[in-house]
Amino acid sequence: MDLMRLEVDWDVCVGHGQCYLRAPQLFEPNPDDDWGKPDVLVPDVDPADEAQVAAARKSLQLCPEFAITLDGVSGR
Repeated sequence: MDLMRLEVDWDVCVGHGQCYLRAPQLFEPNPDDDWGKPDVLVPDVDPADEAQVAAARKSLQLCPEFAITLDGVSGR
């Protein structure tokens, strides 16, 4: 089974922080970014891990800028 790629487009992200507030197991604030943009802790999501997949999909929906993608699909 192929892993699902979780990414944040820093050109689109403005640092609202909803991803790491709602899914801290997947994201954390980047310590070198003054705007609150996240680092992805788990860039390769295991589709067999239902909790991880659910958290990743929820993060897509919560991102106001639609900067998060899971396998190339955003929350739009």
